[in-house]
Amino acid sequence: MKKITTLQSLVLLLCMLVSGLAFSQGAKKVDKNKFMENRKFKVQFYEMKATGRGKAVESTVTTKGGKIESDLMKDKLQIEEANFTVVLDSTYTEDDTPMHLVKLQAFIENKKDETIWEATVINYDIDGTVVQKKGGVDKKKFEFSGAEKPKK
Repeated sequence: MKKITTLQSLVLLLCMLVSGLAFSQGAKKVDKNKFMENRKFKVQFYEMKATGRGKAVESTVTTKGGKIESDLMKDKLQIEEANFTVVLDSTYTEDDTPMHLVKLQAFIENKKDETIWEATVINYDIDGTVVQKKGGVDKKKFEFSGAEKPKK
């Protein structure tokens, strides 16, 4: 009888441990990067077509709470904010000037299409692309570049 109670206690303890580990994983956490937090860039977007680069359209790119978004992409393509992942965060010195380089990626997948953001930020400048795909084929592609808006 004592062996059964000990065995039951051991099984119960093991179940609690496994369930605790399973629930502690939770949802994927947003990748917050202090350097990228609450940044607003004034950028020029260029639509890339088979015939070449389109006209520049002014907009903003904002990073906040581990998400990236653009007014133009929201208005023109209904692309909402996306959680980004920092793929490179590096500091270096160039001509005695400290430089901070961050590369990030963001993916949005819907039933019909997917959107891929890629951006490189060096100190106060940003360059990147936004590609909207449908069925794995590029539907629209935009390039953007600009600098951080001065804070008032």
